[in-house]
Amino acid sequence: MFRKLRLQLTLVNMCIMALLFLLLTAGSYLFVQERLTTGAFYFLTRLSSDLINGKFSDLPPFPSHEPSPGPGGPGPGPGFGPTPGHFAFFVRVNSYGQIVAHSSNQPFSSEPLTALTKQALALNGEQSTIQFEQIDYVFLKAPIPGQTELYLLFQDFSREKNAMHIVITALILIGLICIFLSYFGSLYMANKAMVPIQQAWQQQKDFLADASHELRTPLAVIQTNLEIVRSSPQDTIREHERWLDNIYTETLCMTKLVDSLLFLARADSHQQFLQKDCFDLGQAVQLAGELFRPLAERKNIKLLIQTENLVYLGDESKLCQVVSILTDNAIRHTFAGGSVTISLSRNKNSGILTVHDTGEGIGTEHLDKIFNRFYQADPSRTDDGSGLGLSIAKLIVESHGGTVSVSSSPGAGATFTVHLPIPESAIETFR
Repeated sequence: MFRKLRLQLTLVNMCIMALLFLLLTAGSYLFVQERLTTGAFYFLTRLSSDLINGKFSDLPPFPSHEPSPGPGGPGPGPGFGPTPGHFAFFVRVNSYGQIVAHSSNQPFSSEPLTALTKQALALNGEQSTIQFEQIDYVFLKAPIPGQTELYLLFQDFSREKNAMHIVITALILIGLICIFLSYFGSLYMANKAMVPIQQAWQQQKDFLADASHELRTPLAVIQTNLEIVRSSPQDTIREHERWLDNIYTETLCMTKLVDSLLFLARADSHQQFLQKDCFDLGQAVQLAGELFRPLAERKNIKLLIQTENLVYLGDESKLCQVVSILTDNAIRHTFAGGSVTISLSRNKNSGILTVHDTGEGIGTEHLDKIFNRFYQADPSRTDDGSGLGLSIAKLIVESHGGTVSVSSSPGAGATFTVHLPIPESAIETFR
């Protein structure tokens, strides 16, 4: 599947590049042709104006690379002679289309010149392009005011055409080489684009496999206990209380797991799950931590909570959930006689929440993975939950623009640190 997708991405990228090159080549050709043609017509327009005004009556032979004579000298006058590469000549015709005069530099004998004149007169419009004897010309019809005669001015456009053909040929050759080379570039980009796709696909597969595994265990327990209850239908509910309690406990675990999965699914689909408001973060942390004091006392663990008043703009319930996740994680991994410390302080424009325990610690090889979904440092443990808590806590913190990190070593406990930015606007709003 990924190989086919990679090929499709490569071909799509190549097609886009080929289309862009085709548009660039066609656009360049049309632009250059329009500019050259406009320049040629402008030159013929000026030439016809000088002819009609009587500034000159003939054109020097082509080619003429000498400077145009000044006023009073022979030739067309200053600046209006044929410039290098502009072979121009004219024909003067009467109302019947008969040639009555022509410039001395025209290159044809009588019959070809007559044929060229008739071909030009047959075309509609005052200016156009024409091909005669495999030579391209631009021509202009210039009526003489007060007379029935008109001038037909021609300019050899072959050199410009050849130049454009050379440029287009070069562009096509270069383009073909670039398209060939773009295959490797497109393949490289497709491979780079496939990396996150493959990772997302693998994460989805792992997510489904882990979710199925986590759900299978409570379902198996429920089914086993139900089979025990059904095997003795004559017994009372009190006699089956043990098995019913097991079913109830596993149902609670499944509910918690499903809620976590739904939360992650909403987050992955970029649904808004935060309801931000200004509140006292220190008080919220204090209340969230106190909920775990009975559990800590039952396990003979000392729970310390040190907070200060801190105004914050965020989702109070979700940040309390972060405190709960980190505190529950710390208590579960701390031995009897140990301690768990929850503290909240302010450093410039950020609040710093730390949860420290004196428990078993975390190996360095696990530190960069414990925030992954369903990841457990010791898969053999059965009381570590589903492995979703820390990933949910990280998601909530990052949704508030903060960061969460962990520092630990085996046997030396672990410290989770949460940095939450505090915008000044939030403080002003609260005040």
